[in-house]
Amino acid sequence: MITIATAAALLASYDCQLDPPRALMLDGPSVTASELGLPADTMQFSVEIEEGDPITANVKWPKDPMQIGGRFPTIETAPGAYAFSAYSSGPCLLTEKSCISQVSLVEIEKDIARVVITPVALTKNEAAGTRSPFAVIAIGQCRKSEPKS
Repeated sequence: MITIATAAALLASYDCQLDPPRALMLDGPSVTASELGLPADTMQFSVEIEEGDPITANVKWPKDPMQIGGRFPTIETAPGAYAFSAYSSGPCLLTEKSCISQVSLVEIEKDIARVVITPVALTKNEAAGTRSPFAVIAIGQCRKSEPKS
């Protein structure tokens, strides 16, 4: 039997740059956002949205501090808007074992998209032997590019 592999047709391709990711702290009605301190040169990545059932996001992130590189099932939330959960078995920056992040990418004008990444994060109190979740958000901008072959 002969199997012919074909490349998935690309719906869109984006080159992205994140602003510094921030931890959000809630104190009553107040919210503060503190940078996580990740190097700026680790915040560049690309996303290819591939046609199929399901649509797939192929994330290529050379320095990948949040472990979201890979191929993930994706939903189209509106024309030019995509969402997916990126997951990895680790090692992880913000969790102890497996990691997962919600990614939302939305075209806001011709050839420009905004991206929001919200990874699952937790802190560990070694002395007490406890863990607690906290919120992290990374926001950036993407430029739609010609699909890479």
